Amino acid sequence: MSSLNSSNNDDFQSACSDDDSFSSIPSLNDILTAQFSDKTRNFNAVHINAQSIPAHFTDMLATFNCMNIHAILVSESWLKPVLSSTSYILPGYRLIRNDRVGSRGGGVAIYLRDHVPFKIINLSTQPPPPDAGEHIFIEVEMQHTKVLVGVYYCPSSSINFFPSFENLLENLVPTYAHTIIMGDFNTCLLKDDNRSISFKSTSESCNLSVLPLCATHHSPNSNPTLLDLMLVSCPDLVSNHGQYSADAFSYHDLIFLSYQVRPPKVKSKILLQRNFGGMNVDILRMDALNIDWGSIVNSQFVDQKITLFNSALTGLYDKHAPIRAIKIKHPPAPWLTDEIKIVLTKKACAKSRYKCRPSDHNWEKYVSIRNHCNKVVRDAQRRHIHDSIENGEPAKIWKFLKSLGVGKSQNNSHSSDLDVNLLNNHFITSSNIDQTSKDNTLAYLSSLPTPDYTPFVFTQFSDCDVEKSIVSITSKAIGSDSVSRNMIIPILDIILPIISHILNFSISSRTFPSSWKKALITPIPKKANPSSFSEYRPISILPFLSKVLERLVHKQLSIFLNKNCLLNPHQSGFRPGHSTVTALVKITEDIRLAMDDGKVTILTLLDFSNAFNTVDYDILLGVLCSLNISPTVIEWFRSYLYGRRQRIRIDDFSYHLYADDLQIYTHTSIEGLVSAIDTTNTNLSSIADWSRSYGLTVNPKKTQAIIVGSSRMMLNNILTLLIDT
Repeated sequence: MSSLNSSNNDDFQSACSDDDSFSSIPSLNDILTAQFSDKTRNFNAVHINAQSIPAHFTDMLATFNCMNIHAILVSESWLKPVLSSTSYILPGYRLIRNDRVGSRGGGVAIYLRDHVPFKIINLSTQPPPPDAGEHIFIEVEMQHTKVLVGVYYCPSSSINFFPSFENLLENLVPTYAHTIIMGDFNTCLLKDDNRSISFKSTSESCNLSVLPLCATHHSPNSNPTLLDLMLVSCPDLVSNHGQYSADAFSYHDLIFLSYQVRPPKVKSKILLQRNFGGMNVDILRMDALNIDWGSIVNSQFVDQKITLFNSALTGLYDKHAPIRAIKIKHPPAPWLTDEIKIVLTKKACAKSRYKCRPSDHNWEKYVSIRNHCNKVVRDAQRRHIHDSIENGEPAKIWKFLKSLGVGKSQNNSHSSDLDVNLLNNHFITSSNIDQTSKDNTLAYLSSLPTPDYTPFVFTQFSDCDVEKSIVSITSKAIGSDSVSRNMIIPILDIILPIISHILNFSISSRTFPSSWKKALITPIPKKANPSSFSEYRPISILPFLSKVLERLVHKQLSIFLNKNCLLNPHQSGFRPGHSTVTALVKITEDIRLAMDDGKVTILTLLDFSNAFNTVDYDILLGVLCSLNISPTVIEWFRSYLYGRRQRIRIDDFSYHLYADDLQIYTHTSIEGLVSAIDTTNTNLSSIADWSRSYGLTVNPKKTQAIIVGSSRMMLNNILTLLIDT
């Protein structure tokens, strides 16, 4: 039953009918839609003091549904780094944020239309210094010019932010022909005091005009003040500006302007994908049976086999599931129904009633409506979550949960002026090992005695093994050959012998298909607002069948390594039964046991810079040889490693490793701490020497050290660890 119709809503209904004079007030979304309806060729921006985006996100979804608002500047965002941007994205916008750290509240953010190119120019430091506010300044690219857009928040009227603000403006404003700055400056321009004089003087010195407004802050317990301000470089280009009550968020008005610069045109996002849902699977399978797959078997080269296979497969699906263009839309929150929007509007009206007529009665009515609104929203969200995950496939459930910000989210916000060629060059960084070190390492590997166990050789893959490998890969990503999992599964029993033949031919001919060496790279930002190439992580999209072959080879090689005990027992990554969890449990348990024994632990966490990209192939092949991998397999791996292409589509010491992460730690009594630190530094020096021998580099910026022990044993000791990189 809808919570709006439940019997416990008498107070809510009474509160709503108490004063109908506010019920007819149009919603803020309707007002903004009307305001900007004829300003489609202008750059339109608004500012709100949100007093918590997380707390008022439902109101933001209901308020900012106007397609003609290009930028929403937010003071007091109250976002924290632990809160994922995924959870607070407005449809059609990208979120640029500068969260306050070290204290409550604060923070600024900008919601910018996702078709508008931008780059971040300046962010205030966090936590903010005592004599400055919080800000974000971005460069927004219009059709024929660039505009400096900024949001500024001064958290207190006691902060003298004017010198730092003036210095900021002097460094940025002269570079641009157009500047728009909006924010809550906690400086009332209705007063003729030192703060208002300083603000006006700062603005004038930087050739900025303050647009006239009425009081923007209306607290029931204080006089109205003008705190939310707009500064522009060219007031003559402001075709319209003003303010509206935004009681759903705070006692601050929403301020807005329409600036006469032409924003870029909205380009519809088109996705090309096959129409699998409209195909007749029975007819598809009949046509697949009629294809002459024998020509593939008779081919002499693996690349030719791949070409013929891909041609036959794409031709089959071009007929039965042709590629079609689909326009990507930005739907609002699916749980945000018209019914809920009505309740949100009533909540805002009740807040307005209390603001205009402060009384205990109006406050109680507002609280009743607010609480009911919160309940309605929570219930709707819970129903949506329940309906979305009930009896769903695990992959779809996790995808949905990630859309809510659960788990590790993908932050796709990045500067639109990103040079993909330079980024691609950054991603293909190869080993930087010097030739002398490389020769010495190769000589050492070749001098190792031949192991006494049987050499590793490939065995032919059975159809059953190939099928298991195909089914186990659930990714639907499409590589450079345009062959996807969805094209394989419906006819797998028909084409399985052909796929097995191709994969077996690859290992027997010691040749990895060249077309499977082409990767499509998706750059994923490591942080909210990346400013350098090193802050992007490359995600490689490879052809589907190449991953099938990799998995089969990996399985055979892993069996060989485990059988002969060639894997380090402390290596947690890339082996069954081991994970980040087992690594964490092992280290935590060792530290706990040391504490029980009256010892402290010196824990050093090392990070290798760009570890996987800087592996030297010759040394890697040398390591394989030293493990008694047969020459024929070495040749296959050589073919697999070399010739790859990619392109951007936009003792008492313990240690533990996970992937390219390394932790070393030792337990010691307080009396032996100095000696243990010296020993740790000796081991770090050995790690640095080993890293240089294999072309790896320890990243000192991400290497950390800590002394762990019980509170009674922790003294004011200085931990000085050194690593020569």
